[in-house]
Amino acid sequence: MNPIILFRACLFVCLFLLASIPIFSESKTIKFTLEPDRDDIIQYEFELWKQSSFDLEIPFRVLSNPGKIQLFIPNGYEYFRIRAVAKRQVRGFWTDLYTVSTFGQPKPKEPTKVLSRKPNTADVLVPISNAKGTNHFFLTENKIQVKPILTHPMKTSVRYRLNGGAWKTTKLPELSFSKDGDYKLEYQVTNELGVSDSMQVWEFSVDNTPPKTEFHWQPETYKKSSIQYVSKNSNLQLTAIDDGSGLDTIRFRTTCGKIPQSDWFEWDQKNSWMGILNSCFNDLEIEISAIDRLGNEEIPKKIYLKRNHQGN
Repeated sequence: MNPIILFRACLFVCLFLLASIPIFSESKTIKFTLEPDRDDIIQYEFELWKQSSFDLEIPFRVLSNPGKIQLFIPNGYEYFRIRAVAKRQVRGFWTDLYTVSTFGQPKPKEPTKVLSRKPNTADVLVPISNAKGTNHFFLTENKIQVKPILTHPMKTSVRYRLNGGAWKTTKLPELSFSKDGDYKLEYQVTNELGVSDSMQVWEFSVDNTPPKTEFHWQPETYKKSSIQYVSKNSNLQLTAIDDGSGLDTIRFRTTCGKIPQSDWFEWDQKNSWMGILNSCFNDLEIEISAIDRLGNEEIPKKIYLKRNHQGN
């Protein structure tokens, strides 16, 4: 058989690299085990890269036998990849790039998708617990309409007042609430015979304001003119404040290079930032938005990250 045809056939049908099982990582030496699932795999080939763009440098290459591996990482090399070498020098596919600084560490948990949402209820008022564990009612619409419940058709009037103000009388009051705050609505229904029911009292709050998210870098980043430089050791910290119904979720979505924009995911202070960095090696756009417990959504804030030649 033509050796070129044999080589191409093996590339398509052979999965040479079965497992790379990290044991632990050190600063410049990574130790792990490679166990092949084929008898004809005789070596593993490693490529060490300073950056994630393959067309900008020549990699440093190393060969090793199967089994326990001690891979020395020279200064300045941030990534590596592996492929298997079989007998007759037939080579398999390269793995994706591994990041030296995070190789062997436990993978972060999968991010949780977040959907835009409002309270799924037909109730005008919904109870939301506060920090003390007690319930407080919030208005889910911007209007309240008082409709008397009658067993027989009859004319009625409604006497009402808001926040201890002057009493007013109308046939069917409709009150609008566009301003955030606490409210106390008192009303009493009287029928055409002059019979009144008991005084009704509603105490509730209005919250139409979304949370506000602020972000900062730990440790502080280097800034030159209007450009801020973020290293691989920087960590993005998010803080959201909501003075109304309370914070529900901080969410984020990303656009990596020319890949379509991702779904919204819940922000995790421990894992989300490193997960973003390790999943994208191109220019990156991050949108951040918080939602309160009434479903008010913050207008997304955007962070733009441009990769330089060192892959940061």
